[in-house]
Amino acid sequence: MYKKYVFPLQIFLILEKSNILFWNSKSLTPNSYVCLLSYKWFYTLNLILRNELFLNSSFLVENTAIDTRFMNNVNNKLNLFFNNNKLLNCYIYYFLNLKLRLIFLINLKNNYKPYMYSIDKIFNNANWLERETSEMYGILYYFKYDMRKLLLDYSKIENPLLKDFSSEGIQDVFYNFFENQVSINKSEVIEL
Repeated sequence: MYKKYVFPLQIFLILEKSNILFWNSKSLTPNSYVCLLSYKWFYTLNLILRNELFLNSSFLVENTAIDTRFMNNVNNKLNLFFNNNKLLNCYIYYFLNLKLRLIFLINLKNNYKPYMYSIDKIFNNANWLERETSEMYGILYYFKYDMRKLLLDYSKIENPLLKDFSSEGIQDVFYNFFENQVSINKSEVIEL
């Protein structure tokens, strides 16, 4: 049976040497693909997506990250990627000519300070998207000139979308005027 839309062969030729995992869904969105790859290939891949004749109508739609530190029941194929890393960076592209959506999950190198190379010179809207993920997830982008914060105060060094960011404290500390001392009460966590 003839498929109307297929995964671009050019991307397969580039990524054949790298260790990638690749999925698609024929029932939900038959024209959407997910590809898990290493950070080393990502900058080169974006140069190809922007400059290749049949792929140059690509648009970067979204950039986000996924914190995988407390994930349970992970597929055996993904254990290699999830065990050693805490973050996966996610880029979503749309190709007008092929009517295709590609989602790249990038395996970041370092757990303590995850980094990758900035693609804001290739895609103009990547500047804003990378600033958001840098601020919210703590990902460092090399060769990025505009690192101003968008949402948080400049004095904040926390990354609020990581799973270790405490949204509710374990204890409440307050000054008790009647006893003239600092009091500590354990918080009761109520799950809904």
